[in-house]
Amino acid sequence: MHYDNFRNNGLDGILCKQNMPLGSYTTYGLGGKVKRIYFPKTEDEAAAVFKYLNGGGERFFVLGNGSNVLAADGDINYSVICTKYLSGIIESDESLYCLSGTTVKQLLDFCVQNEIGGFEYLAGIPATVGGLALMNGGIPEKHIAENIISVRLFDGNFKNLPNEKCKFGNKHSTMRDINAIILGVYLSKNAVPREAVKENITKYLLKRRNQPAGKSCGCVFKNPPNQSAGRLIDKAGLKGSKIGGAEVSLKHANFIINRGGTSADVYRLIQFVKRRVFECCGILLEEEVIYIGEFNDFDS
Repeated sequence: MHYDNFRNNGLDGILCKQNMPLGSYTTYGLGGKVKRIYFPKTEDEAAAVFKYLNGGGERFFVLGNGSNVLAADGDINYSVICTKYLSGIIESDESLYCLSGTTVKQLLDFCVQNEIGGFEYLAGIPATVGGLALMNGGIPEKHIAENIISVRLFDGNFKNLPNEKCKFGNKHSTMRDINAIILGVYLSKNAVPREAVKENITKYLLKRRNQPAGKSCGCVFKNPPNQSAGRLIDKAGLKGSKIGGAEVSLKHANFIINRGGTSADVYRLIQFVKRRVFECCGILLEEEVIYIGEFNDFDS
C-alpha cells in the first residue's frame, strides 16, 4: 500500500493517509471514512501527532490492531493515530519494553527466540501490547496487568505510570479515563526454556481453535462478576439471532459475527442482546467493545 507523507505543523515525514475507510483497519471490517490516519513509527512521532491533534481541539482516537472496536458507518469526523508501525521490543536484565503497536505474535516470537516465559496465555489474541494494557486484556484466568511493571504515556509530557496507578480492572484501566497516548509498556520477564515456551503457546492456541470464525471484535460483552456473558446470552436463547448481516455466533454467544452487514446491524444486535438478557436474567451486560463515531438507537 502506498502512503503519502503529510507535511504540516511539525509533522513532516510522518506517514499519513486521508479520507480512508476505517473498515480496512478493524477486525470487523466495518467503518466509514475518517479524515486522516497517522502512522507514527517512533515515540517522538506519536507524541508529535498527539500534541498536534490535541492542541488543535480535533477529535481523534488511537487505534492498535482494531480488534476491540466497532466503527460507525458513513463519514466519521475524527482523525486516527494508528500504532501498527510503532513496534519493537527492547530487553533489559529485568524487563521487556514493548512499543505499543507490538503485536502479541511479535511478542511471543521474541519470547521463543530469547527463552522468556509468562506471556504464552496471550497466544492467538489479535491485539497489540498497547491495546492489551488499555483494556487489561487476556483470558479469564489471567490478564496483562499481572505482567505489567509500568506504562509509558504521553499526555503533553512523557511519563511512566507504575502498575499500581493504572487501576487495572475488568477490561479497564485508568488509561481509558485520561487524555493520553500509550507509547509502550514495561513487562516483567521470566527465564523459561525455549521448548517449554513453544509447548505452552501451542497449548493456548489449541484452546482458542474452537472460537468462532468470521469477522468479529472478539467478545462483545464483559463477564459480570461470577458470571459468563456468553452463558447468559445462551440462556436467553439468543444464539443464532440475526439483525441484517450481523449474527450472534452459534459457537460462542459472546461473539457477534459480521456476515456482510453494516456497523448499524452489529450495533442494533448488541442492544437487542443487552435488552433480552436483562429481561431474561435481570443482568445488564456491559460492552467490552469500544464504539467509534455516532450510533443511533433503534428499536429492534
